[in-house]
Amino acid sequence: MGRPERPLDGSTGPIAAFAHDLRVLRNRAGNPSYRELARTALFAPSVLSSAASGHRLPTLAVTLAFVSACGGDRAAWERRWRSVAGQTGGGVEAREERAPAPPPAEIPADGAHASASGVIHLARPAQLPMGSRTFVGRERDLAKATRMIGATGPVKAPLVVSGPIGVGKTAFALRLAEEVAADFPDGRLYADLSNSGTGGRSANGIVRGFLRALGVPAHLVPDDPMQRVGLYRSLLAERRLFVLLAGVGDEGQVRPLLGQATHSQVVVTSRARLLGLEDTNRIELDTFTREESLALIGRIAGVGRVHAEHDATDAIADLCGDLPLAINIVGRKIAARPEWAIAYTAGRLADRERLMDSLCVGDVNVRDRFTSAYEHLSPAGREAIHHFGQSGAGWATSIGVAAAMGIMIETADELLESVVDAGLLQRATVAGRYAVSRLVSAFAAERQREPNPLAAAVPMVGRRARKNAFESLRHEAVRTLPGSSSEG
Repeated sequence: MGRPERPLDGSTGPIAAFAHDLRVLRNRAGNPSYRELARTALFAPSVLSSAASGHRLPTLAVTLAFVSACGGDRAAWERRWRSVAGQTGGGVEAREERAPAPPPAEIPADGAHASASGVIHLARPAQLPMGSRTFVGRERDLAKATRMIGATGPVKAPLVVSGPIGVGKTAFALRLAEEVAADFPDGRLYADLSNSGTGGRSANGIVRGFLRALGVPAHLVPDDPMQRVGLYRSLLAERRLFVLLAGVGDEGQVRPLLGQATHSQVVVTSRARLLGLEDTNRIELDTFTREESLALIGRIAGVGRVHAEHDATDAIADLCGDLPLAINIVGRKIAARPEWAIAYTAGRLADRERLMDSLCVGDVNVRDRFTSAYEHLSPAGREAIHHFGQSGAGWATSIGVAAAMGIMIETADELLESVVDAGLLQRATVAGRYAVSRLVSAFAAERQREPNPLAAAVPMVGRRARKNAFESLRHEAVRTLPGSSSEG
């Protein structure tokens, strides 16, 4: 416990009376320590203590920060400060009293200033977007994620929800937020980082927005990015918040937004697995089961129609590769045309060359999602996508891609992993294989039909090298088959 303040006689002059009343205001706020007030006022504890010492008039900025942290009337105190400054001339000489806010290292992360938080009555944000009323399935994944969030420990580990494009990661996170809402009564924060770096969506911009949403006045938000992040992490540590960071592209985007939070939960959704983030819990979503696909179409378009044309609906789910985004789009199109038989829609989807055209409703379509990921791939990654469209096999291997592209197997393996993190490929249940969904294969075939500048730029010697590499790999694969001999 700190030393008691020196007694102050408020009748000895206007500055002493000013300081005395600041002490009274602090006492009415629950008598938080100056260290506790510093975390909200963003001035060092020594500066706040000096403001109430009566030695000289504090600056207006310090006064208003002190008053705000104690829940006082800022306008009334500003009028009083100007009156006292006019009487004493203290408004000029007091400029030297300004000091920087306490650095993050000074801010304990153990919830020590709960009284100060209560004093300023921070807002209870509700930023999450609307969830899906047609959400189906995912019971096992939801139960697993709920257990992870509910686990006791010194801090709550961030939860990373990953999976391919269109698998419903954000929809899952929003449903999870509903499931655990009672554990996070202090509010919900949300940021979409899919376009980070444009339009103020940088981590620093997001932190500034979060602080304002949590009730920190604009003039008290630190200008220094590190102090701003430190203040956000402190509030995260002391409150019970659910924070959803959607569409994260890489680890660097999200690291500043993570902290040692005992009671708050951060959930990150990403196509990439973000393996560079340590000490995280992970949920990797897969495509729907067939039952979930049929259930979603029934919930959107009507259970009766699905029962009446079960085989046609099953065919649609198969043509969509049980991808939740595609199933949702087709379900809405079926619901919008009740006069059409479901079999008619299934027939339209069966045309592989027009499949991407059919998976579009309003401003939502599968092709745009795939194109965005494709355009962010390296040239080698795009060439691998072309290979998927050419083979149409439904799966790929490092050996096959290495042979097709004339590269080392290790390089092909790393390349395929990058395509997985782009959300366009999944690991298969068989070791060494990657699943190429029907939709990605159709998209790749579209790209394959377009003029390929990469192929045109490959000289003849490169093509010979590819052929030689393929032959070498083929012989190696045959030689290592069970029962094979070097002569076979």
